[in-house]
Amino acid sequence: MTVSKTPVIAIVAALLPDMGIGFQGTLPWRLSKEMKYFKQVTSTTVDSNKRNAVIMGRKTWESIPKRFRPLPNRLNVVISRSFTDNLVFEQIDEEKSFYKINSIQTAVKELNINHPDVERIYIIGGGEIYNASFDFVDYWLITKLQVLQTEEHSMIPTMDTFLNKAKLIQGFKQEDKLALSQFLPSGVELPDANEDNEKGYHFEYTLYSEIKN
Repeated sequence: MTVSKTPVIAIVAALLPDMGIGFQGTLPWRLSKEMKYFKQVTSTTVDSNKRNAVIMGRKTWESIPKRFRPLPNRLNVVISRSFTDNLVFEQIDEEKSFYKINSIQTAVKELNINHPDVERIYIIGGGEIYNASFDFVDYWLITKLQVLQTEEHSMIPTMDTFLNKAKLIQGFKQEDKLALSQFLPSGVELPDANEDNEKGYHFEYTLYSEIKN
């Protein structure tokens, strides 16, 4: 049996110029526009009969308040080296469940084979998971953030976790805005350029695609 390859996309917000993505296991910002974009992208499908999967590390899973996990309307997969190399179904209650597995590679393989209802697979963190994903992802959706120098906001947040910028540049190319809009399902809203600011940050939504050898 030939298994069609489900697209794998990493989605992350990163602070320029060093591609900072976190501090002490948390996000240094809480931006409602970026969170709305993340939810729309990872929840929306082209085929209404399908759903997306989200893959995250155990620490990212545990950082989500219990009342919000698993992330709704998405198949949630949690990665930990202590788990087995098969997708294990975990029931939280009558309505909530998720899957456990030991690596990104095995997660992607299992989803391709056993979950044909999954339209896209999204990698959603944290830092170790992102930087282990370069060999498995087809695309990166990166919200590039810049601190606006204003009277109210000028502080650069402290970061200790970074996206591997060299690997991104070596393996992926940034697409133009038209390609981004065509890539995203129609239900995803991209704000106008002059609305891409919040809480002292400027946003730029970008798409990177794998460079084919």
